[in-house]
Amino acid sequence: MNSSDRPKRPDLEEPDAVTLPVGDAVDELALSGALVSAAGRGPLLVTRLRVEESELRSVALAPGELSSLALRDVILRHCDLSNVHCRQGSMRRVEIHASRLLGFALTEAGLQDLGVLDSSMAYASFARSKLQRVVFERANLRDASFMEARLQSVSFIDCELAGADFRGAKLESCTMRGTTLQGVTGVESLGGLTMAWPDLVASAAALAAALGIAAQKDE
Repeated sequence: MNSSDRPKRPDLEEPDAVTLPVGDAVDELALSGALVSAAGRGPLLVTRLRVEESELRSVALAPGELSSLALRDVILRHCDLSNVHCRQGSMRRVEIHASRLLGFALTEAGLQDLGVLDSSMAYASFARSKLQRVVFERANLRDASFMEARLQSVSFIDCELAGADFRGAKLESCTMRGTTLQGVTGVESLGGLTMAWPDLVASAAALAAALGIAAQKDE
């Protein structure tokens, strides 16, 4: 990946420690310049979430629909956003470390300069979203959906993609390394993808199936 294609890091000043509000539900939560550590707390039920120039540690959101989600210049560490769903949200200059986002859905959204490391995103959905300068590294993306998404300068490094759905996706300057296409749906949509040679060889069966090429057995 060229340096110009790498995600830009979150731009954070020294954040101030902030305690999340106490209560069963919060209609709107806006954080700016905050350091939040919520280890040992239960999930936060929120309807609208806006976070900028902040770091969240061990924060869990209750499963459900968000009417809006906007993260800018944010670092998430050991957080849990499993089964949180939002349409037309945004992430810009965001890093996600060692977090759980099982069934997380951010569809018809804009994701720019995003890094996801050592995290589980099985069954996540980015359908019809635009992803630009995004790196998934050591991420579990099993059964994730990228249907009809636009991916520009997106890298998958040492990821699990079995069952992932790329039908109708459009790729530009995307790469895979330490990742194969075995079990991936929509392989025929992956034009514009660059793969390491060993991964390409390991993906031969999936590529052949997508092209309708049958292997002939030796007689």
